[in-house]
Formats: sequence, structure tokens, C-alpha cells
Amino acid sequence: MEKNGTIRPGPLVPARVTGRSRRPVAWGAAALLGCLLVAAPLPGTAPAAHAAGTLTVTSPDLIFVKGQAKITLASDEASVAWKAMDDQGLTVASGTAPVSGGTATVDVTTLGSGYYTLTATAGATTRTANFGVLNALAGHEQKDPRFGTGIHYGWNDGDDQKLLRSVELMGMHGIRSDINWSAIEKTAGEYTWSGYSTDQHIPYAKTQGLTALPISAYRNPLYDNNRTPASDAALEAYGKYTAAIVEKYQQSTKEVEIYNEYNSTGFNNGTCGITADCYLKLLKASFGKVHAKVPDATVVGGGLAGLQTDWLKRLYAIGGLDHMDALSVHEYGYPRPPEEALAKLPQVRADLDAAGGKDFPLWITENGYPTHSDGVTPAVQAEYLPRAQIFSFASGVNRYYWYDLTNDGTDATNKEHNFGGFKRPTAEVKAWQPKPSVVTEGVLIRQIAGRAYTGRDDAGSDAVRSYRFGTGADTVRALYTTATTPGTVELSATGPLTVTDQLGHARTYTPAGGRVQLGVDGKVLYVKGAVTGVKAVTAPVFSLALPKRSNTEETVGAVLQVDRTKGHTPMPPRVDFRIAGAEYRLIARPGKVTRKTVELPTSSLTGARSVSGTVGAGPLTLGRITTDTEVVPPTEVTFDPVVKKAAPFAAGLEVTVTNNRARSALDLTKLEWQVNEGTAYLDRGTIDGPIKVGAGSSTSYTVDARNIKPWNRYWTAAYISTPDGTRTPVGTWNGWGAVQPEGTDTTMPIDIAAQGKLYFAGGYQGAADLSGTIRPQYTDAGLVLKGEITDNVLAQPATTAENMWQGDSIQFAVTPQPPGRSRQYVEVGASLVGGKPQVHTWRPPPGQTAGPTPGATARITRDGTTTRYTVTVPWASLGLSGKPTASIGLAIAVNDFDDDGRGRGWSEWGSGITNNSKSATGLRAVQLTD
Repeated sequence: MEKNGTIRPGPLVPARVTGRSRRPVAWGAAALLGCLLVAAPLPGTAPAAHAAGTLTVTSPDLIFVKGQAKITLASDEASVAWKAMDDQGLTVASGTAPVSGGTATVDVTTLGSGYYTLTATAGATTRTANFGVLNALAGHEQKDPRFGTGIHYGWNDGDDQKLLRSVELMGMHGIRSDINWSAIEKTAGEYTWSGYSTDQHIPYAKTQGLTALPISAYRNPLYDNNRTPASDAALEAYGKYTAAIVEKYQQSTKEVEIYNEYNSTGFNNGTCGITADCYLKLLKASFGKVHAKVPDATVVGGGLAGLQTDWLKRLYAIGGLDHMDALSVHEYGYPRPPEEALAKLPQVRADLDAAGGKDFPLWITENGYPTHSDGVTPAVQAEYLPRAQIFSFASGVNRYYWYDLTNDGTDATNKEHNFGGFKRPTAEVKAWQPKPSVVTEGVLIRQIAGRAYTGRDDAGSDAVRSYRFGTGADTVRALYTTATTPGTVELSATGPLTVTDQLGHARTYTPAGGRVQLGVDGKVLYVKGAVTGVKAVTAPVFSLALPKRSNTEETVGAVLQVDRTKGHTPMPPRVDFRIAGAEYRLIARPGKVTRKTVELPTSSLTGARSVSGTVGAGPLTLGRITTDTEVVPPTEVTFDPVVKKAAPFAAGLEVTVTNNRARSALDLTKLEWQVNEGTAYLDRGTIDGPIKVGAGSSTSYTVDARNIKPWNRYWTAAYISTPDGTRTPVGTWNGWGAVQPEGTDTTMPIDIAAQGKLYFAGGYQGAADLSGTIRPQYTDAGLVLKGEITDNVLAQPATTAENMWQGDSIQFAVTPQPPGRSRQYVEVGASLVGGKPQVHTWRPPPGQTAGPTPGATARITRDGTTTRYTVTVPWASLGLSGKPTASIGLAIAVNDFDDDGRGRGWSEWGSGITNNSKSATGLRAVQLTD
């Protein structure tokens, strides 16, 4: 992970703005790695009248049953002022808690099911903590085996059993974890369990009503030189070990999964390979031995990385189903929504049925959405979690495990650190803080547990999903839309309907003329009642319109509408819109469309905001409305690198101040800017005011940026000063790189040894080991990478293009905007695989799939110890509509494998490819030039 950038005092450099000198500027501290904007307090700006009080959130848990939510804090102050905000950023409770004996208790037992943020202040110290509330379990939920999650025992700072209690509170049934063979069998034929974490936690999970699914993993240094079992002796030993797992824990569970993602070289390094034929040997070595020990055991086969239907069909063809009791698969596909990411599931089920497994259990034992900087937001994770399960069950899946329960680390750019439903404890907040997905999972289980999937309603629109669980009066419909904008669904009903949203807020709706109209979006609504029909409507009776963007400072102008033109549902003339705790009355005349503009409270949270409400008459609730707005800060500052001249190189920096307020201008007294390399200034200056930025407008300044070297990474930053004396620092990482037309080479190329980061586990042997240059170029049709790589050995062990990264190859990633402004990340690679040039996409742009890169070409030749690459990829295959006119993000990795026992090595310019973070924020900004 690269060090954060800083705004700090440093050696004086003549300040210049478009050629004019300005006085030197002193800078305070402000830093944030890979973020578009950062604002931080300056040293000495806090009020000096009161020393900061100590304040720590000490509650052991932050997920509660309704009526039991009390949050403890430790402080040296006399009292703690607090408020609780809902998922919309609106305050729903507040108060002051006295401190006694160093402890204060915030009582939020009145809050119902939902997701909340506590903000507490003691003296000058403020802490925030997320918490969730769920309704009490009815008692039957954990008898439904469909719901499970993964956990890594021993990775949770000693809190594994505390977390298992949270899993039980959510209502889950299953808990999946690995049991590492090498930790249990250290002497051939002898198994030692007591020192391994599962020996405590599998039995404890059983006391919480949870059934463990242990993974028999992975290899053992006693066999096959610590590689995935392939020899007869290693297979025999693995089978005995797997049987020993089931025998050992049969009082708590009789399930076991045979290996994990055997079809991936990320887990399988065996000499046999990653084929279905090789995996069958592992199944055969285990299945009979397990059942000999525990006849009613469940042996789970597959554990497949990705929905590889050809691999599965081969496994069926050679008799794989005879050596397992359930089939498991894994699939991710983030950030695509579940219905796209899991689109192959119905085919997987159909192929399994056709192979004679019509009633054969099909499980998903891994699926998830990481919330790292290039993943999805926690709000989207909470939206996709129930949808993934609903779609899976509708596609013939019998059991589903979410990956995974907790964040595995704290690096915001690393996907593996951010899959969890719980965030790791900190010094300020001692408990595992739930993400909103913990609440949406608990609500899903409370709504459909014990109800079998029974079908999907035809709503006249493929985007509208209405999945039925249960039969007769017990039916619950899971209702949402996959469309990018909210819509309306009309339900025909013979009686009242109970509608519960994804956070557990329930309301009863009374049909008007036998119909109820519900505003729907990507968040699941659970509908229970006598529904006789479901229909998407394009002209709803009730609607709510919000501006596309709003800000955290101003109220939000909203337009309420009632359409009583011919053909619409009959209703009383006087209706009340109830939104965000307020009520707004409309007199809706027959045959007319009536509108009213009101001001809604703003949200203190930036990002997508779904505003929902109800429409009623007197005590009756007749319909539901919902729509979206994007909440942004009132002021934003962006920095765009500008290549003024490619050769000799000359750089500029465009600084843009955007006023997102809809009603008031932004007044600035001055704008101070800088470019840093480490702690040294490369250039800085001041733009004197007054600067006035109108409502909803932007003002840009382009300044010379001296001493910039192409292809390097720099910290660009500014202070904006307002008339009240406030100076706010903002900053982001940036870079300059001149990408010239193909055939033009007047600029310096990227030196992969000098400008990249070298990693060689077995030791870097110097320029002969790996060195050379990469020159990005372009045509009207696409991006061109030309490389001249010195490498003493050309080696490529991979037999398929998707695994080319294991050997000599190049990989590159592209974002359609400067790093930090877009989560879209496209990753492509090129190599000689089987002696033929191939170009492969691992991370495709929206609407495309992983595999051979559409329209790409590669010429790869070897001359002595030099490998020359010319790789051309169409703009569309990189997620761009055409030749970009502004900065894009680019990162490049050159892989080296000499097959000499030292393992792989590589050089990476930029970051985000080789460290598995797949983060767009680590790329470098480059610009197309003439």
C-alpha cells in the first residue's frame, strides 16, 4: 500500500499561477490515499477553550433485537450528547447520557428494525458507530437450512464465538469454514485437533443452532511435496483425513466439503492439474471413506470457482455424481447485480437435472459483494444480498452461503478485506460494526424462512421481479425491479396487504378499487396478503419526483403528484403524503393531475439516497412512493492533469471548484494549490479572489505545473478559503503521461524497472532478469501497448489464456476517468499461450463478459532475450465509447516466470493489479496527446 499524500510545510518554491508569482503558502496536514476529495482539520484550528474528552464505544455487540438496544460508552466527561440517524441520514433519536463511573449508556430501545448510525460527543471528541436492530426470531428460522455464511476461524481477534451469536441472531442456519490438513496431521496417520480453532467453534456453533460445513483443505507437506494431492499415496491420505473430520465432529455436523475451488490454480497446485478428471480422483478417495465412518454424512463436491458449465458436465459424464451427496459452486461477478452475475445458475441446474441429478442438492457455498473502493457501496451490498439469495432459490439452488461474515482486514482498497457483513473493531469502537447487509439478511430470513419457492409472477415487464415463497394465505412475495430507475407495480388484492421493506419496516396497505400501487426499486419489498395479480404500470396514481442531485446542506425540493385522470384507481379527493416523518396534504380533483412542491429534509450522508413514503387517506394507507437522488457535498474540488506539450514535456493542472448548492452562490477569498512529490513541493501558487461560483456551477483554473516528470505519481492539493476565515484542504493523487499516436515516439516510454515496483519472492537478479520499456500509444480505434522486455528465460506454464498471468505476460488495467472518479475497472492481458499470441479480459466493462478480448490483436515475438509486444485493444473493449478526450486511468504489470524454482516475479507501474485489490484508485492518470 502506498503512503498517503500530505499537505505540509516544506522548502519554499516560487509560487506561480499561469505565469504570475504569488506569496509562498504554508500548508497543514491533509491526506487520503486514492480518494478524489479529502478534507481534514488543520493543526491548531480546534477550539482551545476545552481539551478533547476521551470517548470510546465499548458495547460488546452492535446488532440488537428490538427493545434491547443499549450502547455503552466510556468517557472522562460528565455527559455524552448523542443522536441516532437512520439509513437516510435523518435523526430519529437524540439525547444526553450522564457518565457515571466512566461509563455512559445510550438507550435506543424504542427504535424498531433498521440500520442506524450513532454519533456521540463528549467535550470536543466525537465518535460514530453503526448498529442494527432486528425483530425477535419467531423460532422456526434456523430450521431452514437454506441460509448460511462463511467465516475464517482464528482471524477475528478472539471474537469468533461472539460473532457466531450474531449469526444466530440474524437467523442463519449454516456456517462454513476450512480445516487445514497441514495443521491437523503433522505426523503421518496421526490427527491432533485440540490446537486448531474449529475444535472449539464447531461444537459451539451447534449450541447456537448452527450447522457447520467444514472444508477439507488443502494439502500437507507430508505428501506430494505440499502440493494438492495427486499421487495415490497423497489421495489416500487426504481421503482418510476427510473421513476423520466427519467422524470427529459428527455430534455437531455430518457435512464436509471436498476441497475448495479445485478448478483454480489459486488453490490447486497439484501435478495432475485442475480438470474434472483430476478432481474425480479426490472425490473417489474421500466419498467411500467418509460414509464408512458416518453412513448418513453429506459429502459436498464441486466447490467450483465460477459457473463453468463445461467442467461440470465433464464431471457428470465421468460419474462424479456417484461420489458426492451435494454439488457446490461459487460465483461472484461484482459489481454486476445478482441477476446478471448469477445468470448461468438456471443452466447449471438444468445440466445437473439432465445428468440424472433432478433431485440432487445444488448449493452455492460462496457468493458475495466486496465494499472496497472499487467494489460496491455498503448500501448496494445490502440491496444485492437478499436478491442474490432470492434469485438463487428461484434458479433451483437448495442452499446459499454468503461470503463472508467479517471483513478480513482494514485496507479500503483491498477486496479481500471488505467482503464481510461486519467491519472490524477499532480503538474507538470496540465491537464489530454491522454493515446494512447484516440487517437485510436478517429481514430476508424472517420473511421467507420455512417457505419454499413456488414461482414467479408475470408482471408484464422482465425488470419487475415478483418471486413467490409459500402457498395460499402463507405466501410472501419478494418484489423489486432490476431497472436502474424506480418504477411502480400494481397489485390486485382482495384484502389488506402487509408490506415490509428490506430493513424490516412494515406497513399495512388497504386496496382502493381492489388495487394497491407500490413504488419499487432495487431494494426488496416483502408482500404478504391476498394478491391475485401483479402488473408493472408506467403512469402511477401517486408519484414523487426529486432532483437528480441534492447536497448535504440544503433541503430537497420534491414534487408530489396525484393522477386522477380517467381509468385510474378510485380514491378520496383528500390524500396525505407521508415522507421522512412529515405529512403533506393534497386535494386531488377527479380527472386532473395535481402537483405540489414541498421541501424535504436533506441527508447528512453522501451517495445514492432512496426516498420512500406512503400515501393515505385518514387512517388508511393506499400506496407507496419511492425515488432516488444522489447526495453530494455542497462544494467539490477536482484536479485534472493536463499535458500541454508531449516533447519537450510540459504539464499543467486544471483546478475546478464546483458549487453543488441549488439556491446560493459560493464565495471564496482565494484558492491555493500545490503539487508534491513526497514531502517536497514541485510547484505551488495562489489564485486570489474574490472568486464567486454560482449555484449549480463550476469555475476552473489551469495553472502551469513545473518540474513534473511523465509517468510518475504526485499528490495534487489545494486550500479553498471562504470569507469567514475557514481554509479547507482537499487533495488527490494524480499523474501525467503523454500517450501519443501510434508510430510517434518522441516521449520517453515507461521504464518497468526504474518506474515500476519490482517484486521477486526469490530475489531480483538485475536487468537481465527483468527490465525494459512499455510505450502506451493510441489510434482512433483503440489503445496500443508496445513493449520491449528483457527477460533471460521465456516461460509460460499456463495452457489457457485465463491463466496467462502465471507466466511471462503483460497485464494492464484501464478506468474511463482519472483514478478515483470511477469504480469501473477493466483488466486485460496478453501472452504467448501454447505458442500463440492471445489477449484475455479478466474484468470486462459493463455488458461484456470475461474471456477473449473482443476485437483485440497481439503481435508477440522473441529475439534473443528480448520479447516484443504490440497489443491493440478497441476502446469499446476497455469500457470507453471512443477515443477519450480527457484523462483516463492506466496501470501495467509485466509478469516473469523463469521456471527455475524461484517462483513468479513481476514489475508493476501503478497499482491494483498484482496485489489482488483490483482497485481503480491505484491506477495512474494518462492523457492522449498529438
